[in-house]
Amino acid sequence: MRVRIEIEADRDDGAGDAARSLYMWLSADPEVSAGAGLSPVRRAEAPGRMGPVLEAVEAVFDSGVQLASLVVAVASWRSTRPRAERVRIERAGIRVDVDGADPEAVARVLRALGEGAAPAAGSGEGPGAPADRPQQRD
Repeated sequence: MRVRIEIEADRDDGAGDAARSLYMWLSADPEVSAGAGLSPVRRAEAPGRMGPVLEAVEAVFDSGVQLASLVVAVASWRSTRPRAERVRIERAGIRVDVDGADPEAVARVLRALGEGAAPAAGSGEGPGAPADRPQQRD
């Protein structure tokens, strides 16, 4: 699974600084870095700049548990910022704003990304269900 984390700030260079800070925060978090491949995403150089600006962070991992760890880490990072920049996580075309660090805010983000109500293992539901059996819906 691949997710992209973008940061919106008042200034272009502010977003780059924030994205760099987030990348370093996530890289230092053992719960995230142990199971995810993290990559900084750089924007093409603008005229007059000394180098590329960090635009986003991408993470690649295997499980919803790792996604949950990533969302918690992003929410925690955001809560340490002097200004709460808009942080947006995108997965499979679904974009969700991270707007808090409390458990309900994290759960809301996970539900919106499709990981909040993961089916129990062996239940025959979810994306791993056999194609000849329809997935159960609530």
